[in-house]
Amino acid sequence: MGLARHSVAALSAVGLSPLLAGALIARPRLRSGMSERFGRVVSSGDGASRIWIHGSSVGEATAACRLLQSLDAEGYLVRASASTLEGRAVYERVLPDVPTSLAPFDHLWCVEAAMRRGNPELMVMIETELWPNWIAACVRHDVPVVIASGRIRDLSGIRFSGFRHVMRSTFKSVAAVGARTDLDAERFVSLGISEDRVQVTGDLKLDPPTRQPALAVDLIRALVDSPVVVGGSTYRDEESILVDCQDALEKAGHSFVLVLAPRVVEHAHELLKVCGDRNRRAILRSQLGGRRLAKGDVLIVDTLGDLAGLYATATIAFVGGTLVPIGGHNILEPAHAGCPVLFGPHVQNTGAAPGILEFGRAGVCVRDAQGLQEALMEAFEDPEACRRRGEMGRDNLVAHRGSVRRTHELITDILETSRRARPELQVGGLASSKAETLGTTGEP
Repeated sequence: MGLARHSVAALSAVGLSPLLAGALIARPRLRSGMSERFGRVVSSGDGASRIWIHGSSVGEATAACRLLQSLDAEGYLVRASASTLEGRAVYERVLPDVPTSLAPFDHLWCVEAAMRRGNPELMVMIETELWPNWIAACVRHDVPVVIASGRIRDLSGIRFSGFRHVMRSTFKSVAAVGARTDLDAERFVSLGISEDRVQVTGDLKLDPPTRQPALAVDLIRALVDSPVVVGGSTYRDEESILVDCQDALEKAGHSFVLVLAPRVVEHAHELLKVCGDRNRRAILRSQLGGRRLAKGDVLIVDTLGDLAGLYATATIAFVGGTLVPIGGHNILEPAHAGCPVLFGPHVQNTGAAPGILEFGRAGVCVRDAQGLQEALMEAFEDPEACRRRGEMGRDNLVAHRGSVRRTHELITDILETSRRARPELQVGGLASSKAETLGTTGEP
């Protein structure tokens, strides 16, 4: 890798060590999977080359699963990674036979170790997962990089433009971009990716899941006696607003079970206090047992993997990160389940989804806490109209399917082009060639 590059890596490691140590002390949860963060991913010990697909968190991993399933069905070897524990859990639940890991830190030594053990033949990065050192490592080892369902927000473009001269060579080396929209495609070109390597393949999240997830038996039993409102991927202020809405609707004669699935699972125990301060009975999902919930109760989801099934049983849902300036999370997940969805004005991370769902009012943007309360009130005052809105949302998405197929074709085209240029990869020769390239590169 060169003495200069190793020296820079060593200096950055020394400089970042105190920050990492402080983060591990402050947030013990970060210690989980730490060896994977340093590059000790599950090894492709059979020497077979793989398509490695990386997504950030739950939404990206869920979308990536559809792509992984499509590639696997055609006999391609695949592996997956995520930036978060929640994202990794999605892979492990949906695709238990696929090698899965947490993404390495975007540091030279970490990505080199991960590349050596993961042994990819092609790297696919979902949406905004544009890690400079990781992409550069792929380029050094002749591993093509494809950006799938790619998007660039305004803020991202401004951020990159400040050191565009540093990033340009990395972005120019990306083999292909499947952008979500024409605007995203233009922004990738402005970052230095050749126009002939960029095409619009659409948003992977617009394609439906292969099958709707089933709700766990204990949750079916718990929720059978009451209408359900789900707050998914929520943040502190949004959760308080939803509990206040529950109070207001009860005064108007509409009672329901409120299900809160906080974006940060560790926040679940804080929510118990929030509900207790409002004299509201709250129960953690992990402690549900066989009990049934009554109207007026709050179920706090402190587990992974239940949210999609809960959307399918809800009267209406609210998706968080939208009433607070986060940018929004997956507002399409409830729509795929036939559930009408509410969201706030901060939806810059959700692409074309708001516009698609607002047709027929399958999705409704609420401006503030009062707007959320009014939208919930409307849903309970006319439940049949609310049900039809949910069906309309699912129907609206049908016309926007096909991103998985188009992205699959883009990936396999790049892969076959790479194999023609490097015939040794067709017989699993990547392992030996990479060992020679990496030599004795340290593996943490």
